[in-house]
Amino acid sequence: MKVHEAAKLLGVSPRTLRFYEEKGLLKPRKEQENGYRMYSENDITQLRWIVALRELGLPIAAVSEALGASGSGDPDTFIRKMDEARAKLYSEWVEAGARLQALDETIGDWMKHRSPQLAQAESLAGQFRQTRIDRESWSDKWHYNELALLHGKDAPIAALANEITPAQYEMALLRTTDWTDPASGETGLELGGGTGNLTALLAAAGANMTVVEQSQEMLNVLRKRLPAVETRLGNLLTLPITGKSFHFIVCSFAIRHLDRNQQLLALAEADRLLLPHGRLVITDRIADDSMMEAWLNGRGYSIVTEPMDGGLTILYAVKP
Repeated sequence: MKVHEAAKLLGVSPRTLRFYEEKGLLKPRKEQENGYRMYSENDITQLRWIVALRELGLPIAAVSEALGASGSGDPDTFIRKMDEARAKLYSEWVEAGARLQALDETIGDWMKHRSPQLAQAESLAGQFRQTRIDRESWSDKWHYNELALLHGKDAPIAALANEITPAQYEMALLRTTDWTDPASGETGLELGGGTGNLTALLAAAGANMTVVEQSQEMLNVLRKRLPAVETRLGNLLTLPITGKSFHFIVCSFAIRHLDRNQQLLALAEADRLLLPHGRLVITDRIADDSMMEAWLNGRGYSIVTEPMDGGLTILYAVKP
């Protein structure tokens, strides 16, 4: 099939197909006598994947990596690449949504007072600049991928070995489950779900669980242990989920990895997804829980805390 025929079949321009070729996404055969590109059945299948993934919003680099994994017959790697692309798209979507909301409010205020204010625009831009810095400055300094490969489902215990005992860890998860009190059929979200130790307890109570975890290897362990649980690659600062849809949100031993500003961003993300009257349960060694309590109080949450062995605290909050 020649380039114009392939382009018509796929609903794109010949120039687009040449662009994909230049980027190394496919290599159609060229006829020796005239240099015309000839697309085989395999080329067309490859192009269908490229067009579909590009329409879904994947950048060229992500498409190339995903198709490379697919071509090697490695579906797990293909899904990993798609996980990474989805997390990046959600991050962009969260930031764009926040910008649009703030811009709408600012323009509305300008129209109301008929007086655009530069200082207001600069203040808004400064807030977004700081938020972007807070989100982009987070990174995994604790090597959770390596821990998951070494310790499997016990990776979270290994990560906490210098702070609490395995018995204290197990008790923390049991108390978190008790405070959450999941009912059969409720929707629950776990932030930083690790290898699924808390997830398993909540799912066993009948909750329909979704887990967001930043470590791909941790997520792989969880997926094998709990195949019925929905999983998303991502971090607490830009949760890869849309809309208020959860009766409860839990987070154990993950909030510690965020600085003060990032913790407030994580609370805002959780609040975005929590249904009215939903429960938020955070279990960790929290250096200054008064800051988080003040943020939650300011949004009408009812709060209770419980101290535990090992310097741990459970923070339980109910959304108005």
